[in-house]
Amino acid sequence: MTEYSPPGAFRPSRLRLHPGPTQLRLMRMTAGAVGLAGLVFGILAIGPFVEQHQDEIRPLAVLSFAVLVGLPVAIGLWGSWAPLRVLMTLAALESVALPLVLVTWPLAHGDASLQSHGIPWPLGISALPIVCLAVVARGALVWGYLGLIGALTVYVMFVSNAAEDALLLAIQTGLYAASFSSIFVGLVLVGLQSAERLDLLQAGERVGAARNAARVAREAERARFDGLIHDGVLSTLLMAGRADQLHGDHVRQARNTLAQMERIASGTSATGVLSAERVIFEMRRLATQHAVRFVVEVGEETSVDDLRMPAEVVEAMLAAGGEAMRNSIAHAAGRQSGVSALRQPARRVERRAELWLHADVVVLGVRDDGVGFDPERVRPERMGVARSIVGRMNEVQGGYAVVDSRPGRGTLVTLGWLRR
Repeated sequence: MTEYSPPGAFRPSRLRLHPGPTQLRLMRMTAGAVGLAGLVFGILAIGPFVEQHQDEIRPLAVLSFAVLVGLPVAIGLWGSWAPLRVLMTLAALESVALPLVLVTWPLAHGDASLQSHGIPWPLGISALPIVCLAVVARGALVWGYLGLIGALTVYVMFVSNAAEDALLLAIQTGLYAASFSSIFVGLVLVGLQSAERLDLLQAGERVGAARNAARVAREAERARFDGLIHDGVLSTLLMAGRADQLHGDHVRQARNTLAQMERIASGTSATGVLSAERVIFEMRRLATQHAVRFVVEVGEETSVDDLRMPAEVVEAMLAAGGEAMRNSIAHAAGRQSGVSALRQPARRVERRAELWLHADVVVLGVRDDGVGFDPERVRPERMGVARSIVGRMNEVQGGYAVVDSRPGRGTLVTLGWLRR
C-alpha cells in the first residue's frame, strides 16, 4: 500500500513524471488545445513568413517553420492518447526548438528592416512552446523559460531593426510578449496544480478507506473468533464438565468447534451446499442436544428434495440457534436469590424450535414461555445476543435475525435466510 504524503512533505520533481489521473487528463486536454492553437497560429504565420523571406527562402527558415508549427500540431494529435513519454518528448522538442530558432534568426533571415517586413514571424507563435513546457514541467522551470524567451525576443527585435530607437522598441515588444504568454502559462500551471492537489486528496481518501476497511475486517474477524470462543469452546467445555461421561454429541460439538477454528486460522469459510434433508437432520440433532421440541413445516409448493442451502448459512444458523437454545436454558426460568429460592420449585418452561422450509426462504424460530427480558437493556459486553445470534446471521448474505422478547412474555428468536 502506498502511503499518502501531503503537499510540502517532499520536494517534487521539476517535471510531471508521475501525474495522477486527474492531472493526466488535464495535461492531455491542454495538449489537444495546443494542437488546435498550433494549427490556427501556423496558418496565420504563413503570410508573415512568406513576406519576410520573399527575397530568399533559406532551408533553415523552412525547417524552423516546419518544426515550430508542426510539433504543436503533433502534440495535439498524439498527446491526447499516446503514452506520457511521447507527450513529454514532443513538448521538450518544441521548447528547445524555439530558442534555437530565435538564436539563429539573423542567420536564417538576414538583416531585414522592421518597417519593411513587420514583427519576425516566430514571435507570433512564441506562446505555444512556453505552454507546451508548462504542460510537462512545474512552475520554476517554466517561469525561467518564459524569461529566457522574453530576453531572446528583445534580441531578435533588436537585430531585425535598423531604426534609432530599436533597443527601446525591442524591450517594449519583449515585455509585451512575455506578459501575453504569462496569462496562458499561469492558467495552465494553476489548473495542473489544482489537479495535482485533487489527486493527492483522492489518494489520501483511498488510503483512509483502505485502512478503515482493514480495521473493519480485523474487528469482524475478532468478533467472529470471540463468537466461536463463546459459542463453541465454552459451550463444549460446559457440556463436558456437566456430563458424567462424554457422549457422541459432545464429540461432534468438539469436532465442529475445532473445524471452525481451523477455518478461521486459514481465512476460509464453509463452502458447498447442503440438502434440505441434511439441514433438517442437523437442526433436529441440535434441538435434541438441548432437549428442545423440534417441529418442521414445509411450504405447499416446495419440494424438500430440491431445496439446497449454502453450507456457511447452515453453519451460521446452527450456531445462532444453539446459542438461542442455551440462552433459553440458562435464563428463561428466571434467577432468584436468598433463602426463598430454596422453598420455591423451579419454574417449568416450554421450549420449541420451529423450522420453516420454503423455496426462497428458510426460517428457524426458537421460542420459550419463560420470564423474557428487555433486549434494549442487554449490556454491550454480553455477546450472546448481539454477537452470537444477530451478528452471526447478519454476516452471511441473505441472513437476518430478530429477537422478540418482553419481561414476563417469553422469548422468540427468529433466524432467517432469503435466497438472492
